[in-house]
Amino acid sequence: MMLKCSYKYISIAKVGNSVDENEDSILVPSSSELEREPVIKFAISDGATESSFSKEWSSLLVSCYKDMPFDIANLPLTINAISERWQLKTSAIELPWYAQQKLENGAFATFLGITLNLEEQTFESVSIGDCTLFQVRNDELIRSFPITSIEDFGNTPSLFATNSKFQTDYEKSVKYLKGEAIRSGDLLILASDALAMWLFKRLSEGEKPWLILFILLKYENYQTDFSDWIFNKIKDKEMKNDDISVILINIE
Repeated sequence: MMLKCSYKYISIAKVGNSVDENEDSILVPSSSELEREPVIKFAISDGATESSFSKEWSSLLVSCYKDMPFDIANLPLTINAISERWQLKTSAIELPWYAQQKLENGAFATFLGITLNLEEQTFESVSIGDCTLFQVRNDELIRSFPITSIEDFGNTPSLFATNSKFQTDYEKSVKYLKGEAIRSGDLLILASDALAMWLFKRLSEGEKPWLILFILLKYENYQTDFSDWIFNKIKDKEMKNDDISVILINIE
């Protein structure tokens, strides 16, 4: 039996920034892909604020995950090819000398991709950095990846870099999950780091924080409610002020 899935997603800029300053990017399938394709891909990438054109880098990473191989054997060639696209895009932009110097260092981003095989009822995932996948079954967390607790977060997560001079060792920094089972009724959450940290905090206090996300994203016009909720969490210092991205995937 082939499973089905549905999803909701949202990505918002940190409080005080415009929509155009959001450096996160998201990949979700089209409605036609959901209807006919047995293999579905989702991804989140969080561009590093300190680097140049990190939005363009995170956007290329998620879009290329759809058609390019991210397995460890092919990853160096894939990242090099995506880097070349980023360089072509950014080299055409006229910049002052100081911005040009910064551009030479390149851009950096964390990344989390998940591939669902609805026919085989399995999924695989690839990650670098601290965007996190949560798998919920029967209202209990059964898996998180690659972060497993709030203690795993740090100030210097591993990143994909456009400049190979700054790229970390893929063997050490890129994590993989393969052949994990999915069932009808499962909830999969892909969350950028600030939201993932909040989820782990609530989990450590015995709560089931995915319930509030499910409620917030349940209705058709959920963007305003979710944005207001995030603003209040940041204002109350329950969540760090950062770009926030989340994808909720319901397996049916």
